[in-house]
Amino acid sequence: MFSFIQLEYIVALATYGNFKVASKHCFVTQPTLSMQIKKMEQMLGVTLFDRSKQPVVPTPVGAEVIDQARRILSERDRLAEIVDNHQNEIQGELHLGVIHSIAPYLLPLFIVELNQRFPRLYIHVHELTTDELVKALRMETIDVAILVTPADFKQIVTNPLYYEEIAVYVSPEHPFYALEVIPQHGLDSDEMWMLREGHCFRDQSLNLCSNPGRLLKNRKFSFETGSIETLIKMVDLQGGFTLIPEMVISNIAPEKRDRVKWIEGPPKLREVSIATFRNYAKQRLVTVLVDSIRAAVPEKMKTRSIGHVVEWM
Repeated sequence: MFSFIQLEYIVALATYGNFKVASKHCFVTQPTLSMQIKKMEQMLGVTLFDRSKQPVVPTPVGAEVIDQARRILSERDRLAEIVDNHQNEIQGELHLGVIHSIAPYLLPLFIVELNQRFPRLYIHVHELTTDELVKALRMETIDVAILVTPADFKQIVTNPLYYEEIAVYVSPEHPFYALEVIPQHGLDSDEMWMLREGHCFRDQSLNLCSNPGRLLKNRKFSFETGSIETLIKMVDLQGGFTLIPEMVISNIAPEKRDRVKWIEGPPKLREVSIATFRNYAKQRLVTVLVDSIRAAVPEKMKTRSIGHVVEWM
């Protein structure tokens, strides 16, 4: 009968679509991976992959076999976790995906202490866009993700971790600098610097505008990036303003924090959640992760205040 190793090989090939890349991730040579997959196909009497296509894709029967293989491997990991729970040990590997607008600000708050408390817990961080995280969760190349909700992802379970208010970072040369709070209608300006497409915080920024289509159409100069830090630098150097999540403020130099303003009316909130794929295996490790994050974030962010959670989908 086929082995767990062979199941890992077919899942890897389905994930990466390339024998060379799949073998690298499985820490074996390409001929070894190819031979083991071929042996499994002979054992089952079916062809699992269409090798004539690039990238390699599963055949219809292969897709069903690979889906079942993922479940088997997940249950294998669950079995190991049952033993760890019985021994009261926190150990193992956890692949954590985080979106770009959260990773630099949240991870430093808890990751070092988590490593010190649980030296046998190995966390691998993957910084990806939301779409990439959802795909990775479904393909089970990561165990858990931190992303922004509310969102409707099929087969993905989300639970809020914390809420942060969306603020405005303005140039001292901009009229907003003299205001205590920024009128929301004032955000409809081509002077707002934004993240590039594919980032949920860009969509939240546009959803705070009353006419985002007009804003994008009338922009005289367009510069888009995947880094909030770069947007802040552009405001400092070129003027205008940008929107930032509350967690970013602690990274701004104290002498520049007077450039941070709030939007008028009820707080405009970003809901940050933990996400897992249906019946994930490493429940105890994810619980430890969640507890560590919630212990690290400011108390006022742990519950939703009176405000408005900004949609992004």
